[in-house]
Amino acid sequence: MENLANRATSLQETLIELLRVKEHPCVSIILRNDNPSAYNEKLRISVKSEIKNALNLLKEQNFGKELIEEFENILSDVEEDVNYENYFKGLGIFVSQNVREIVYFPFDVNPKTIVDDSFEIRDLLMTVNRTFQYDVIILSKKKTRFLNGFGFDIREINHPDIPDGAIDYLESKKYKTYDPGKTESVAMTQYVKDLDHFVRIYSDRSTSLIVMGDVKLVSYFKNNTKAPNKIKAVIEGSYDDLRISEIQKIISGKLEEIISGWEDELLEKVQKDIDSLNYASGIQEVWTAAAMKEARTLLTEREYKVEGWSTNNNLFIRFDKPENEESDYHQDVVDDIVEMVLLQGGESYFLSPGKLEKFDKILLTLRS
Repeated sequence: MENLANRATSLQETLIELLRVKEHPCVSIILRNDNPSAYNEKLRISVKSEIKNALNLLKEQNFGKELIEEFENILSDVEEDVNYENYFKGLGIFVSQNVREIVYFPFDVNPKTIVDDSFEIRDLLMTVNRTFQYDVIILSKKKTRFLNGFGFDIREINHPDIPDGAIDYLESKKYKTYDPGKTESVAMTQYVKDLDHFVRIYSDRSTSLIVMGDVKLVSYFKNNTKAPNKIKAVIEGSYDDLRISEIQKIISGKLEEIISGWEDELLEKVQKDIDSLNYASGIQEVWTAAAMKEARTLLTEREYKVEGWSTNNNLFIRFDKPENEESDYHQDVVDDIVEMVLLQGGESYFLSPGKLEKFDKILLTLRS
């Protein structure tokens, strides 16, 4: 049984892998977690109830007794694997005969249980792709903290591999020297190196990083990290005992500035393609390039949506329904382009309104 999380390094990548799965049947159970807590009895009951519902749907679709028993065993195992201590807003359980996946969502979801020949992923993927995501590390002598940010929402991750606080390194015999000044330097350097190693494993390389903490510790980290470009903001100070809501408030005040800087970096990154005319712009050009599998990096203004009809084997898009030509309706052409790009292994990012005005709100760099 394949667990996709072993290969994916971000929520988006997990969802893309699930989107690629085409099996019959695929069971999708999506639940809202209204009261995140370690012992959420209401959610436990909902999981049990929707597993029963999924098995009934399999019976209604006339699957054989042997297959239904197989799914009953799989879903029973998955139910045991749900981590209720993970403070999430939504829960997704995705199971087929060859795939099983539990996904925790940092945003509100629409609850549903569906049996189909693919997983119910698209809306979840679009929400993830449209929202700025980042990680936060808090360096401290007492306790190191690691948090995931999704827009203005933040949740703390209690992972066993997070290095202890810097004081533990200072007090460890392993880093003691005859010179107290050198002891601090050796211990602090090892502390930030271990933390950098943790970040490189558990934070996707394309996810922005905000570093918070004591001035000296932050300086050690910046001087020793192997991924300095990942750091998008530094917030100095003591945040050892702050509640999540207080940390969220501090970051929220700087988030617009952080996002703006990140967007400028993205535009700078694609400037070479723009200068060499290796791009498509405007919804019609971008659609055709993506349909021809030429997509590399897609930039779209947030809030941009448009309906349309694709023609000529989905190679072209029109905004009016063709009278005498076979066509397919697309409620949101932008979302369909995003899906095409991501499934091709390309990248997709949403920018603030006005950032792509000269490109008619959408820009796609092309494969060489």
